[in-house]
Amino acid sequence: MSDSPDSTGDFDQATAGRTALRYLARAMHTVHPSDEPFVMSRPEKLAIQRLKFFTMLAAAAVVVLGIWVFYLPHVLWTSWFMETHTALGDWPLISILFAALLLYLVVHALILIHNGAIRLVEVTCQFPRFHDTSYNRHLNQLAENCPQRSVFRLRMHPRPLLPWTMPGYLVMVLLLAFLSDALVQLGLRLWYGQPVSPVVMVLSSTVVAALWVGWATHRILLQAQIRVMVPLTIRQFTNDLVEEFGREPAFRRLLPGIMRQAGVSSKPGNYPHLLLFEALVSRFAMDPDKMRVVRTDGFTEQLAGCPSQIRQGVERLFLFTLLIDGHLSPLEQIRLRQWQNAGVVKTSAADVETMRRNFVKGEGLWV
Repeated sequence: MSDSPDSTGDFDQATAGRTALRYLARAMHTVHPSDEPFVMSRPEKLAIQRLKFFTMLAAAAVVVLGIWVFYLPHVLWTSWFMETHTALGDWPLISILFAALLLYLVVHALILIHNGAIRLVEVTCQFPRFHDTSYNRHLNQLAENCPQRSVFRLRMHPRPLLPWTMPGYLVMVLLLAFLSDALVQLGLRLWYGQPVSPVVMVLSSTVVAALWVGWATHRILLQAQIRVMVPLTIRQFTNDLVEEFGREPAFRRLLPGIMRQAGVSSKPGNYPHLLLFEALVSRFAMDPDKMRVVRTDGFTEQLAGCPSQIRQGVERLFLFTLLIDGHLSPLEQIRLRQWQNAGVVKTSAADVETMRRNFVKGEGLWV
């Protein structure tokens, strides 16, 4: 053993060198670098596209099968579906009960199909194991922030994708499909001037229902894909934001107002906003209670008087908050136009929409 005083230092330097080489080797083979927004690889995109296609096909097949299972017995065994006399008159009670049973089975089959597809999306992208180590805690937090778990809490957009929002969303889609089909059949009846034949009625029902369910499947799996991309994208963005504006007291004071203007409350109701809110509270030591009492009157005029560097950071954070869930609601579009008219947001509406589409495609959110 050498007694040289530099031997220990040489050993430490060699160990550090090997560690650095191992780190570089891992970085070269890492599909999603931790210092960049989440960008889906080509194999991930292909796998998710195929999954979307087969899930849409399976969901549409379940609905079409349910319609034909309801229709064929009425044709083959007409005597089984006679009207029943009640105190309110003659009602097709057997048909109503049969339809309710089929609707129950179809909804639960759709829930199983979509939950399985969401799980496959997560497995494809190794979510949440390599992305959100506190995923279960975040789900529990969303459950506390959105306590209403009724099946009949209907939503046009399945946000957040949680077990208790999926049934209501699918039921709403089926109700909209039935309503659309009724309008289509009414239009056909007015067009031809006579009642629609049972065959045409069933065919139109299958086409309309398949289109609605396919659209719903696309929306559900898109939200699952966005949920996968959110943690790493938020982590990278907040790191950059802290490096640029972490020592700016003026920027830190504006954070609660920016969040309020972007539609984020102190108890966020969807997964992307919850992760962003937690990241800002942690990295900027933001007080969540200030979001409840912050005044937004004249806030855009206050921002217009800030230094240009601060306004650039405010614009980036505002746009990032609007786009991180992959959807611009009507209220968010109104707020965006207000900030553009006030001169706080310099990015055009076309560029914002381009950023949103690229993010939805899996190409990352570069703000």
